[in-house]
Amino acid sequence: MIKKGGRPFGSTNMLPEDIERRKFLGRKIKRRRRQMKKTQTDIGVAIGVTFQQIQKYEKGVNSISIFRLEPLRIALHIPIHKTGYLINKYNPKQ
Repeated sequence: MIKKGGRPFGSTNMLPEDIERRKFLGRKIKRRRRQMKKTQTDIGVAIGVTFQQIQKYEKGVNSISIFRLEPLRIALHIPIHKTGYLINKYNPKQ
């Protein structure tokens, strides 16, 4: 099926490494949310998005923008010195 204008449905221009990085970050966020005993709705309200968007972040379907990263860090009570770990420390297994 081809959409009128734009890219065809299902196409992506993401590198496989970027997709894995999004999934890695999503797993970290989900683990921390569960440690904090908060729901997706709680986190969504705290950062101004819907619970569906939090689901997409956790599954790695959507990437988290820099604009949302700081509010997310605060909502999950992640210390500022750990934020770099979430963003930069992804090392794929080889």
